Amino acid sequence: MKAIIQVINRNRGMYAAEIEGQGEYVIFELLDTDEPEIDDVISHPDFYSMGGETFKNITQQCEIEAYVQNVCGPNLVRQQCML
Repeated sequence: MKAIIQVINRNRGMYAAEIEGQGEYVIFELLDTDEPEIDDVISHPDFYSMGGETFKNITQQCEIEAYVQNVCGPNLVRQQCML
């Protein structure tokens, strides 16, 4: 599966990425020093897995450690990212 980073709260380390073709967003906390940027494409076999996960950042060609907090619709993204 692929997702595109759409929202970033750098102060909290929270990110929201729109899951391709699903209309939903994976909300995660970054546990890594390689920071994704807006419009970066990330991939993972299952964005619906909660907890500690390793995502591949296709755009930056690196792996990032993340803690998946939630999957939600677009109306909850800002709240979930604590914005």
